[in-house]
Amino acid sequence: MIRQRRTNHASSLLPLCALACATALTQADDLLLVPDSLGDKVWAFSALDGSLVSSSFIASDGYLSQPIKIVASPAGTLLITDEVANSIFEYSGSGSYLRTIVGPAQGIDRPYGIEVVGEWIYFSMSLTQGSVTTGVLKRVRLDGTGLEDWCVLPQIVSPRDIVHIGGGNFIVGDSGTHPGGEDLELIAPGCSVATEPWHNSDGVSGIDFPQQIVLPGDGTVLAAGFSDPYGLFTYDLQLGLEIARVSSLLLSPRGVHRMDNGRYFYTGGTRVTMWDPVLETNIEVVNQVSPVASFRFVTRVATVGGCPTDLDGDGTTGGSDLAVLLGAWGFGGGDVDGDGTTNGTDLATLLGAWGGDCN
Repeated sequence: MIRQRRTNHASSLLPLCALACATALTQADDLLLVPDSLGDKVWAFSALDGSLVSSSFIASDGYLSQPIKIVASPAGTLLITDEVANSIFEYSGSGSYLRTIVGPAQGIDRPYGIEVVGEWIYFSMSLTQGSVTTGVLKRVRLDGTGLEDWCVLPQIVSPRDIVHIGGGNFIVGDSGTHPGGEDLELIAPGCSVATEPWHNSDGVSGIDFPQQIVLPGDGTVLAAGFSDPYGLFTYDLQLGLEIARVSSLLLSPRGVHRMDNGRYFYTGGTRVTMWDPVLETNIEVVNQVSPVASFRFVTRVATVGGCPTDLDGDGTTGGSDLAVLLGAWGFGGGDVDGDGTTNGTDLATLLGAWGGDCN
């Protein structure tokens, strides 16, 4: 199983924790999953020390075109927004494609941020009609039904990440350069947008082009600012006031995660890097220039059991896993043995584990 890792804090704004199934990694092997939007795949890193675990946790499989963000679902799967495929994909925790929840046929256009709350998937996108672009927060049920415009946001032209902070309240990053843009906005239940931004940035010394927004679990909000003055910004969750900024980075960050040891794991462009606040130094993990990568948001997941032949995450190895494997033949979506592709050895391994209990 995989569990999206978020530590609760003592307030009424409790973040949602969700479950998902994963590969046969040992218990307590927490991972940081990072989409590569040029490689059309997902990398995995150790949540303990930030080291590289796999450059193809989800291999390029013909579905992913520009993956942006991953969240875990209560059903035991991984949900991925794809800005070029105009889709939200569902994968098993072991990295196997399961289905497209919504896509171009439903009018989806450049989905970016994503969050799961209860039975609903909330995601952000922009709609352009003529010369007018409007931000929209859509939602769809986990089973793919009930797609709707949950919140139309004419004042937020380019919404990016969306994070549920509890009680039906969301923080949304507005990366638009329009007057009033470059802020972090608070949206209350029923799509009530606060008159004043949750954090009103001047775009000069404050955050500019906000990207990933996360809840470290200590009563703060952490956000990656991509444009000058780029950096990692920390805010008070209740007040929206800036507490700190890390600016001595190797790159403009898109993704960010604060590790248990206090280091900041951040991503952007070809690099995955850590900032050590004690030593005040950057520790480069990956600089993938050939073939060139473009690293996006960071999602922490924790493994607790499972087996690699359980491709659909239902706890057993059977006919549905075989269907996933055959559908991914020649790609990475049914890779059981970890060699990066789906072929005869994976089929043999799956058949040898037929009927096995993976819980």
